[in-house]
Amino acid sequence: MKVLFITREGYQLAGARVRCYNFARELGRRGIAAKVFSFADDLGAKCGEKELEMSAFAKLRLNIKAFGRLIKEPRDTVFILQRLNYHTLAPLLVSFFKRNPVVFDCDDWNIRENPVYHFGFYPSSKMEWLTRVVSRKASVCIAASKFLKDYLKRFNPNVYYLPTGVDTELFGLREERKSPEIVYSWIGTAYHPEMAENLCFLLDCFSEAAARNGHMRLSLAGEGKYFEQFKEAVKLNKYADKIKIYPWIPPEKIPEYLAQTDVGLLPLIQDTKFNRAKSPTKLFEYMSMGKATISSRRGEAAAVIRDGETGFLAEGRAEFVSRMCCLAEDETLRKKMGRSARNEAERNYSLTILGERLADILKEIRHP
Repeated sequence: MKVLFITREGYQLAGARVRCYNFARELGRRGIAAKVFSFADDLGAKCGEKELEMSAFAKLRLNIKAFGRLIKEPRDTVFILQRLNYHTLAPLLVSFFKRNPVVFDCDDWNIRENPVYHFGFYPSSKMEWLTRVVSRKASVCIAASKFLKDYLKRFNPNVYYLPTGVDTELFGLREERKSPEIVYSWIGTAYHPEMAENLCFLLDCFSEAAARNGHMRLSLAGEGKYFEQFKEAVKLNKYADKIKIYPWIPPEKIPEYLAQTDVGLLPLIQDTKFNRAKSPTKLFEYMSMGKATISSRRGEAAAVIRDGETGFLAEGRAEFVSRMCCLAEDETLRKKMGRSARNEAERNYSLTILGERLADILKEIRHP
């Protein structure tokens, strides 16, 4: 069996890095020939926030190039489509002509919030309609969250849950920090206004918590249009001297950055399908490094965390602030929670475990 992961993103972005490059490596360790075909890394496509600069013609041209390469693949090559977007056109066409098995890997909700079908057949969201079509065509669907698994089950009975997980060797335990300061951390991208809302919520929570405990510090690392805007708000904050902002950190440097923190913060204040669907990559990385975390009580984090044991779940500002103060004041609890989180990551969310699960899933595929 040969497997080809197909993504529009580059290695620098978590979706491609973990669910394509890392999974391909794990399959290789199990004797399955697996490679990644990235529109960004192999064809020079723009990705991330810069993808918005690409025209429809540019995307079509990239698909033509991709078709020329993919059509040369043997008929038994399994195409794993990482997310549904413009890059799926070429592999779907090749599969139509050569009948290559298709696996649809869905780890995000890139559909309108509440799509409807006018007159019972005309979709308000073309992406939702395409998701149904691709899900039905796929030999197997893989969902990165319980929410997505339930959604895809409506269109294909062969849906498997496979969280994003973490490289527990790369994100391993480090020497304990010895400092009276408690560093709270957020790392990510802010390409959408909702993320700006989450960051402002986080800033408000930190300000209130810092007023109660003078040993707190906040560390932020990221990129994106709204992250740049948020940095201006930080400058005006009363506790700006306790906040440190870093630019985007390359993937290989993230463990080094996280080692200098104590608690991970993952606020998601909007109760949306996007937030319910997303697999929390950063949560797994914090857990793997033995860090306590505080996450909003919604989405996949609520399914992953055992509240009070492997992390804290919080609903609203008051509870978030209370959890922050609790972890700042109780070093024993903070360290115990971090150890439990690490054990949980090793047992259920390591790439070793998930790679084995993916290999078993692929064995279920029947080739034409």
